[in-house]
Amino acid sequence: MSLLRLSRQTVLFSALLVFGMSASHAEVTPSAMESQSPIDFRSDSTYFGRLPALNFNLSSDTPLDVINNGSTEFSTAARANVSPGAGSLTLSGHDWELAQFHFHTPSEHLRNGQASPMEMHLVFSDSSNDLLVVGRWVQAGTFNSDLDPIFSHIPQNTSETLHIDHFNLNTLIPANLESFRYSGSLTTPPFSEGVNWVMLSQPLFMSSEQINAFSSLFPEGDARGIQDLNGRIVLTDVPGFVTAVPEPETYAMMLAGLCLMAFVAGRKNKPLTRDVPTGSVA
Repeated sequence: MSLLRLSRQTVLFSALLVFGMSASHAEVTPSAMESQSPIDFRSDSTYFGRLPALNFNLSSDTPLDVINNGSTEFSTAARANVSPGAGSLTLSGHDWELAQFHFHTPSEHLRNGQASPMEMHLVFSDSSNDLLVVGRWVQAGTFNSDLDPIFSHIPQNTSETLHIDHFNLNTLIPANLESFRYSGSLTTPPFSEGVNWVMLSQPLFMSSEQINAFSSLFPEGDARGIQDLNGRIVLTDVPGFVTAVPEPETYAMMLAGLCLMAFVAGRKNKPLTRDVPTGSVA
């Protein structure tokens, strides 16, 4: 990896993780299709450090509309639409509103090459329609009564909609918010980049029967293959995950990026905007 390329990625990711800016605000000249999702989080290519806190504000009693998209080729197979104002996330003073959550089978992101049976994505957007996705691996374990209203009655086809009157969104988020963070893309067409990714380390547990209730509807799965990292910076605050020590010049450029973005953030007087791509989300 060239030092120039690493320096550029460092400045971009410093903006996202330290100041809560969206990746699209920080990216000035994006390289076409070089920052795609999902990725494999590997101990030898991830950087450990203290990350800004994730501040969730989620409703404990909100309605949901669960739909079946039918096709796994161009969209997520099923998703739960959330009422406006039911959930939000604040990261470094930047506010994101929850729009929907959905599941993939098997998991899209890997952890040191290992997949999980499923993966959940909570999709947030900000006032500029930029996207942040909070992901969580789903593993087989005990019966999950909180998700039972969804997985016991998953719509079997596109003509059905499951309406749930009362759902606690807080049950989707663990108490331990250690995570992996990077800048990527949608995992469904048009694979638009500039999507901010936060992958929570602590898995969500569901029974094998609940997992099978979803995966049996989509036997070919609805997960995109792993994409090349292409020199992107991936950060984590998961203790013990990182095994390799970064080269000294890498740390120096990361610190330089932080200083540069602090200077820019202090002088900016209005947010930048961009056209928001259309299409299915993550």
